[in-house]
Amino acid sequence: MGVNRRVRGESERDLVRREAKVAGLRDFSTPSLEAVERRRLQLWALVSIVLLAVAGGVVAVSSMATTRGAVVLSAPAVRIAVLLLSAGFCVYAIEKEIHLQRLSRLLTDERVLTAALTNRLHEVSLLLDAGKAMNAVLELPAVLETILRSATELLDAGGGSVMLLEDDELVAVCVRGRAEAHGSRVRLGEGIAGHVAIRYEPILIQGPADPLEFPGLAERDPYVESAMSLPLMHRDELLGVLNINAAVEIAFTQYDLRAMALFAEQAAAAIANARLYQTEREQATELQRLRLASGGEG
Repeated sequence: MGVNRRVRGESERDLVRREAKVAGLRDFSTPSLEAVERRRLQLWALVSIVLLAVAGGVVAVSSMATTRGAVVLSAPAVRIAVLLLSAGFCVYAIEKEIHLQRLSRLLTDERVLTAALTNRLHEVSLLLDAGKAMNAVLELPAVLETILRSATELLDAGGGSVMLLEDDELVAVCVRGRAEAHGSRVRLGEGIAGHVAIRYEPILIQGPADPLEFPGLAERDPYVESAMSLPLMHRDELLGVLNINAAVEIAFTQYDLRAMALFAEQAAAAIANARLYQTEREQATELQRLRLASGGEG
């Protein structure tokens, strides 16, 4: 796959160089959009000058012929020559313009792909940093706070919550943006989070949620225009649901949802590790208590 991508990248660069050479940009190994626009201005300025010069020459020759009584422009050969000259130069200019437009599209696509790759690398870096931060702590409350803080920072979100599964309910154990939502409970299958919990699939909500699609949906104050909910799955076991609410005048995209799906996998693993650590610590404490108790009895 890497070889194919490299070959494709080299062929695209060769195509850009070839189009640049045909368009007259021989001094640029990798021309910019600005250079292409300058070349276009130069081309049509030259076309305008040539056409004006031809028209001026025709008028001048016509005036001279009229003054001297000659009939120079009445000769079919002269007229055909002028028309062919003008038409030939216009064809040349149109051909160059076509290549310049093609080159502009190639460079625009290259810029878009470069920007997308840069953004993707930036998000991957943020995801790695978030993963390190989540695994750097072992206390469950600290892990949950790190997860929610990292998620909101990744998306510049307005708030959100981490809901953990307790029996057949989801409990909001960590909240940002709406402190009153802490401790709230949602039954499995009810609302957006409950819907995600039984489907095991992330969901993106744009605009008002449909109560028919999400039975038991509670009204939210303040209103959230864009939000997403993702299941926290570890080894095919549901641990909870991660909810993220967009800030005002910001809408999440499917691209954001895919990025957060990767984040949710790391978050679920961090929660599972924190729970394992908590269980082991409780067991160690209980063993220590039993040893002290047995020692005291002896």
